[in-house]
Amino acid sequence: MGKRILFINTVSGGSHGRIVADLAVAAQAAGLETSFAYGRGPESSDRIGGPVDGALHLVATRLFDAHGFASSRTTRAFVQRLKADPPDLIHLHNIHGYYLHIEILFEYLKASGIPIVWTLHDCWAFTGHCSHFVRAHCKRWKEECSCCPMKGEYPASLLADRSRSNYIRKMYAFTRAPRLRIVTPSRWLAEIAGMSFLKDYPINVIPNGVDLGAFSPGTEAAAEAWEIEPRRPLMLAVASPFDHRKGFNDTVSVAQSIPEADAVLVGLTAKQIEGLSAKPNVRGMERTENRKELIELYRRADVLINTTYEDTYPTVNMEAIACGTPVAAYDTGGCVEQVTEGTGTLVRVGDTLGMADAVRSIINRPRGEARSACRAHAEAAFDRTVAMREYIGVYRSLLEE
Repeated sequence: MGKRILFINTVSGGSHGRIVADLAVAAQAAGLETSFAYGRGPESSDRIGGPVDGALHLVATRLFDAHGFASSRTTRAFVQRLKADPPDLIHLHNIHGYYLHIEILFEYLKASGIPIVWTLHDCWAFTGHCSHFVRAHCKRWKEECSCCPMKGEYPASLLADRSRSNYIRKMYAFTRAPRLRIVTPSRWLAEIAGMSFLKDYPINVIPNGVDLGAFSPGTEAAAEAWEIEPRRPLMLAVASPFDHRKGFNDTVSVAQSIPEADAVLVGLTAKQIEGLSAKPNVRGMERTENRKELIELYRRADVLINTTYEDTYPTVNMEAIACGTPVAAYDTGGCVEQVTEGTGTLVRVGDTLGMADAVRSIINRPRGEARSACRAHAEAAFDRTVAMREYIGVYRSLLEE
C-alpha cells in the first residue's frame, strides 16, 4: 500500500477546495494515496463536525473572539479518527473557518511526529485575530497583538477583544512542531511569515497556478450568452464575496467613470445587483461555479479590474491573464508578483482616478498584442502543473526523511 496524504481545509469547494482537489489528483498520479477532511460542505464521512458545531463556533467567535478555540468536542473526535488510521503526511490548508480547535489539533500533530505541509492562504496563522492586516497598516503581529483594529473584520468579534491571548496561544500551539514545512503562494506572504513567530520553519514559495488548458484565449461566446454588446469594450471584475475588502465601491466608481465601456461584476449578492439597476453601463451577476461561463467572460473582456485592498495571490488575475485579458489591479499583496509590463497595470491602492486611467489605457491598446503578451506570461508563470510538481517534491522529501 502506498503512502497516504490527508488534506485538511475549511471547505471542499471554492478556489481553495479546487487547489486541494488538483493536488489530490497530482498525488495519486505520483503513486500516493489521498484522503480529505473539511469543516463546511456536504455531509459525508470526510466532514469534521456538523452545522450545529459550526454555529456554536460562530457564536464563540462573535461573542468571545474565540475563533480557532472552539469545536473542542468535534476536534477531539477527529483526532481519535487520526489515531485509529494515521496518514503518512498531513497537508493543512485553511484551518480557520469555524470548525477546529487548533490547540487540540496541534497537540496531536506534535506528538504524532507525522510530517506536515501547511499552505498559508492568508495571515491568520500568525495574528491574534485577523486574516489580513494590510488595510489597517498594523504591525502588532510582529511582536504581540493587542487592541486589534480589525476586530470587526473576519473572523469578526462583536464584543470581546482577545487578540493578545489568541496571539500567545497560537504562538505556543504552532511553534516547535518537529516536522512541519510551510508553503506560501506568493513571495509577499513568505516574507511576512518569515517575520512572524513561524520564522523558524522552512518556507517554500509555490504559486498556485491555473489550468492553462482550460483558461486560454478563445472564442467570445459570452457576448451572445449574456447579451453583452459586442461592439463596446467590456470591463470585468470577479470576487466572492465582492465586499469592501475586495473594493466593490471602487470598482463601481471606476466603471461609472468610463461610460464608453460596459462593466460586468461577478460574485455579487442580490442586494448589490439591485443597487446597480440605475447604473446603465454596470451590471452584476451572482457568483458562478460554472467554469465554462467564467472562462467565456474572461475571453470576452478587454480588461479585468481588481481593486482588492488585500490579497495573497489572486486567482482571478491569473485566470484573466491566461485567457489573454490584461489586468488593472491595486499594488497590494501578491498582485505585484502577477501583473507585469505588457500584461496590465498596477495602481496605488485606493486611487480610483488612477485606476480609471489605467483601464482606459488598456482598453485603447491593440487587443491582439495584449492577448499574446498575457498568454506568454501565463505559460511562463501560472502553469498549475508546475505547482503540482513542486508540491509532490515537497511531499517526497518529507516522506523520505
